[in-house]
Amino acid sequence: MRVELVAFESLGVRSMATIVVTRDVSIFIDPSAALAPRRFGLPPHRIEAEKLLSVFSEIEDRLRDCDIVVITHYHYDHHDPGRFIDLSVFRGKKLIVKDFERKINFSQRMRAHRFLKMVKDLCREVVVGDGRVETVGKTKIVFSNPVPHGDSDKLGYVLEVCVDDGDERLLFSSDIEGAPLSQHLQPFYGCRPSVAIVDGPPTYLVGHRYGSEYLEASIRNLSKVLEMPWLETLILDHHSARELGFVDKLERLYAKSRELGKEILLASEYMGVETQLLEARRRELFEKEPVDGLRLLKRRGVEEVGDEKD
Repeated sequence: MRVELVAFESLGVRSMATIVVTRDVSIFIDPSAALAPRRFGLPPHRIEAEKLLSVFSEIEDRLRDCDIVVITHYHYDHHDPGRFIDLSVFRGKKLIVKDFERKINFSQRMRAHRFLKMVKDLCREVVVGDGRVETVGKTKIVFSNPVPHGDSDKLGYVLEVCVDDGDERLLFSSDIEGAPLSQHLQPFYGCRPSVAIVDGPPTYLVGHRYGSEYLEASIRNLSKVLEMPWLETLILDHHSARELGFVDKLERLYAKSRELGKEILLASEYMGVETQLLEARRRELFEKEPVDGLRLLKRRGVEEVGDEKD
């Protein structure tokens, strides 16, 4: 199994775009990206905007070579309704999506219907993934039942994804915001992954939208993940990597990993490339060069760059 982390916060944008390649099939999970519309009272910086355009160019190119595309939910950093991607790249693909009618909030239902209307005639097949097992050769792609996007269903539901090629297993959490609920952990026990790609808790929102009690629950539950004997590497990125001090806030989790001899890595570290926490450094970027990146994106006809609360 080969795992390629295409776009994450540590790679400069809001995303969890991941490619998994087995001997049987190439799978692209959540091929999209976004930027925070406002952070520190500032719009995206020019460097962030340029990075977003570069990322989407790579996502579009890589989509052409994939057999199966997975959409775990309908926030813009996980699916793109043709704002940046030429949707013709979906031609001939099998598309497996979060159910667009059940266990979904209103805004995501509207987005799902708009997106699927655009791509359904291009795709070879569109199927609902909730609770599904997709088998290609010896590879099994196991989709969880819907789980809340964080500590409640206010932001909707997501699908966790397990890829088992017969030799290795990978778990992709999607947006569970650090797994504060016990039901977030159930797919980990069913999958028994050696590598888990998990969106960390949004430490930057503690005291605002994310309660300290949920941060504590996330640390406890992710510690349980580390204690799973089959797990070797925890890739922790996305929500947690939106501020520079997230490691300090998660020190007990990192201490647990050291105690157990397990790795916790950013996506950039896993891929062996430079870490670029651009959103977390937005204030610093504007101090060095006060250039609004939205102007660049608007010249491309893009008005929405992401979800404020996601």
